[in-house]
Amino acid sequence: MRRSLLCLAICAATLVRAGGDPLTVGARFAGMGGSGLMLIDLWSVRLNPAGLAGLEAPTAGLFYQRHFLSEELAHQGLAVALPLGKGVLGVAADRFGYSLYNETRSSLSYAMPFGEGLRAAVQLNHLGVRLGENYGSTGAVVAELGVQAQITDALWLGAHLYNPTRAALLQRTESAVPLDERIPTLLRAGLGYTFSSKLLMTLEAEKDIDRPERFRVGMEYQPNKVLFLRTGVSTGPVQSHFGVGFRLEQFDIDLAVAVRSQLGATPMLNLNYRFK
Repeated sequence: MRRSLLCLAICAATLVRAGGDPLTVGARFAGMGGSGLMLIDLWSVRLNPAGLAGLEAPTAGLFYQRHFLSEELAHQGLAVALPLGKGVLGVAADRFGYSLYNETRSSLSYAMPFGEGLRAAVQLNHLGVRLGENYGSTGAVVAELGVQAQITDALWLGAHLYNPTRAALLQRTESAVPLDERIPTLLRAGLGYTFSSKLLMTLEAEKDIDRPERFRVGMEYQPNKVLFLRTGVSTGPVQSHFGVGFRLEQFDIDLAVAVRSQLGATPMLNLNYRFK
């Protein structure tokens, strides 16, 4: 049974993370099809760290999600953003998996605004993969760059480059069977258009240099100051996304679910607190 669970976890990790492929974190983004490259949010630390530059107060948050409702495929973590100097320092850590297979990621980022219409960031991550029952572990350092730019009053552009150095999780050229397990290199770009104070729509594309393109479309509707309603669609594979958010003074509560027809639902929750 334990070996079956190990195989399930490794296969699921390939499906949802692709061996270091950064999975969307943050229920706001997840509710919008995994999009949000141009948005300001604490969980930009896991999508496009340039979005941290728009935060005006120290913010801390926790998230939890369970892929396809499986306890062995749980994913949880935390993040903190601190305005520091002319920019914002971001720290985050998360863990996916269980005792026989797990992936961890810790990050340090710094984001800065350049005037009213430009934000940029650099981030370093340490990725670790560990197999239980003494199968061993490995890790790598991965860099990423992000930018957000205002095109018009209502239109923002977001772009993000992940692993430009093509870092590898496992590389053994001297063995009888050479291994070269590269962490994916991803280029993402997208647009966000604010139709009114209540309606935002996003459109994004992602290209892994070794895989076909993926696309994401999202929408966020804010009927009042407290409530946010979200939906979206993503490809590669096709998933439907739905979400709801509540802003209660200094607390943000976001919930979302992503539904994949063959594997089921992935519910997500995050709680953010903005310090005064």
